[in-house]
Amino acid sequence: MIFILLGCGSTDTVPQEESELDRIVNGSVAFHGGDIYHNAQISFSLRDRLYTVDRRGGLYQYTSTHSDSLGLHLRKLTNEGYSERLDARDVLLSPKDSVARAGSVNSVVYFALLPGLLQDPSARKTLEGTDEIGGRTYHRIRVQFVEEGGGTHYDDAYLYWIDHEDFSMDYLAYSFLMNGGGTRFRKAYNARRINGLMFQDYENYKGPTSPDSLEFIAQLYNQQKLSLLSNIELRRLLVMPYEP
Repeated sequence: MIFILLGCGSTDTVPQEESELDRIVNGSVAFHGGDIYHNAQISFSLRDRLYTVDRRGGLYQYTSTHSDSLGLHLRKLTNEGYSERLDARDVLLSPKDSVARAGSVNSVVYFALLPGLLQDPSARKTLEGTDEIGGRTYHRIRVQFVEEGGGTHYDDAYLYWIDHEDFSMDYLAYSFLMNGGGTRFRKAYNARRINGLMFQDYENYKGPTSPDSLEFIAQLYNQQKLSLLSNIELRRLLVMPYEP
């Protein structure tokens, strides 16, 4: 999965549906942290890498840092593009590798800061109805990214389930075509607030290979027919909101 949110122009809308869709998405963003998503310095670790996020007034800078036998790697993605350093020396990359590594950094930040970044204009959202999961009722929202500003994998599809009552985003799923294709389903757990911003860890389940199975993947979860692949856990969380 590689997609890069670049704040492209608005998409076509259907006024009545868009109004309800905005109410649900904005309600979920407010429940999880509101404006802090867009105006704060944030850091966290995932597995062996440290990530930092700096977002303010439409500008952003994301970094990823890790060490291996080659040395200390620093990867940086900003409004101006992607760059990489190894032991404080610039690394020259092909355009293909730059896009792939920028997408990797962006993807981690995107999922860590859900649902906050669902408000980006390159996320084309559709309200598809409701589902029952785990005994609760959820709005089901489909997201696909527009080709311009949506990165290289704009043909992947994403589903987000937002609680009818409190607007918490408790489940998500996605399909992908890369490496033979497949689907994944994630259940949030260990929700906690750090300086007003909610973070969640996820149980990561493997779904059927066919992208079409995304339509009934929640039903498969309810029937306990998905296999647990991994747990995605954020550590060393720090949030420093900017003053209004």
